[in-house]
Amino acid sequence: MPLIRSCPSTPLITRISSPSFQTTSIHTTTLRHQSHTSRRSISTTAYNLNRTGNKIRNGIIGGTIVGTIGFSYLYFTDTRSVVHRYQVVPFLRWIYSGDDIPAEAGGKGAGAEKAHEVGLKALRALYDLGFGLRERGAHEYLESEELGVELFGHNLKTPLAISAGLDKHAECIDPLFNISPAISLIEIGCITPLPQEGNPKPRMFRLPTSNSIINRYGFNSVGADTAAVRLRERVRRYALKHGLTEREVLDSTEIPASLWENRLLAVQIGKNKSTPETNMEAVKKDYITCVEKLGRYADILVVNVSSPNTPGLRSLQKRESLQELLAAVVLAAGKTDRKVKPKVVVKVSPDSDGTEDVKDISAAVKFAGVAGVIVANTTVKRPLNVLASPQVSEEEKRVFHKEIGGLSGPVLLPKTLELVERYSKELGNDTVVFASGGIISGKDVLEARKRGAKIVMGYTGMVYDGVGFFGRIAEEMKRILDGGK
Repeated sequence: MPLIRSCPSTPLITRISSPSFQTTSIHTTTLRHQSHTSRRSISTTAYNLNRTGNKIRNGIIGGTIVGTIGFSYLYFTDTRSVVHRYQVVPFLRWIYSGDDIPAEAGGKGAGAEKAHEVGLKALRALYDLGFGLRERGAHEYLESEELGVELFGHNLKTPLAISAGLDKHAECIDPLFNISPAISLIEIGCITPLPQEGNPKPRMFRLPTSNSIINRYGFNSVGADTAAVRLRERVRRYALKHGLTEREVLDSTEIPASLWENRLLAVQIGKNKSTPETNMEAVKKDYITCVEKLGRYADILVVNVSSPNTPGLRSLQKRESLQELLAAVVLAAGKTDRKVKPKVVVKVSPDSDGTEDVKDISAAVKFAGVAGVIVANTTVKRPLNVLASPQVSEEEKRVFHKEIGGLSGPVLLPKTLELVERYSKELGNDTVVFASGGIISGKDVLEARKRGAKIVMGYTGMVYDGVGFFGRIAEEMKRILDGGK
């Protein structure tokens, strides 16, 4: 018979008080204690929060945080803030201090051109997110009748404009207009019929001691089709926002092509590098193609025949060639699919400064019925006063002597003023003269206007002075006109 092990008979009371059961009992008691303690802790916290002193303290802390965020937003999105002039600009120059040739290709990394691209993208991104940089506060200069300008039937509040080169590809128009009401006109481009890369990098060089730049971009362009799509999208967004159709916007006599009241948009056009300057029919076709695709989105079309970075382009400034080209562009502009047709302006070179050069260009302008002349583009000359400061670095000396391209900056001002005066006298009152080159102050603008310029354009000054550049110039102009210094 199998052996059956008997289990001892354990009293019920003993099993209830077994060690395992005791542990459970203790754990339950502990949870109850913790729950009680937690409730008491929560009650204590709530009590402390409701105390008058703590309410005041928390209110102060919360208010400080909100106030700091609000102040930071207002400060950093205000173009008048010194941070944009004295921190952002030097920081970008320091971060992008290379030569725009990748290190793996033997270069020093991102440089001036990259800094330019990053700056524009940041400006655009902030605008799209609703944090667009703008000039806050009073704008007393807008009320000054002496600063106002009548241009092609539009009443502009100031004579200030951004020249081409800053927004080459029609991608940052509204963010740039937004930075200051002092900007009455923006010139975008240069835009060519077909996309082209431009010259090899590096092609933009800084001379910071003299606030100058040398560039040899060579009309790098997204092409007329892409630019036209971007410009058309602006019109469509504007129409949607204001309950209009695209056609109504284009046919309005009240809405400028800029889509900003009392402000104008100029589109600079040029020929492709592959188009030989000796083939005038092909050259005219390039410019006319740009007019047909871009003219409806422009208040002004700027014919660039003066860039030093496209081989043979400046030869188009000869009288016969220029008047043939300009006449073709004016004719095409008159057929633009827009009720208010764009005016045609030509941009000339500061290096075409001989007596016969000025006379021939002026004669071609009159013959073709061109509305204005922009004086002038960058120069291939190298004035030695760029190196006058003892603080000029060896790299700046190397760039000055070795790098080819067009020089821009304050050193151009004397030549700009001289040519403005000469063209004004040669062309008379029927043709508008624009001053472009070397402008860095309100005093410079007023001097250019005294010499005959109606509109004064800047670009390099903004590169070195930051986004508050045009607002500061407008304020300085008003101060001088009011009798200050």
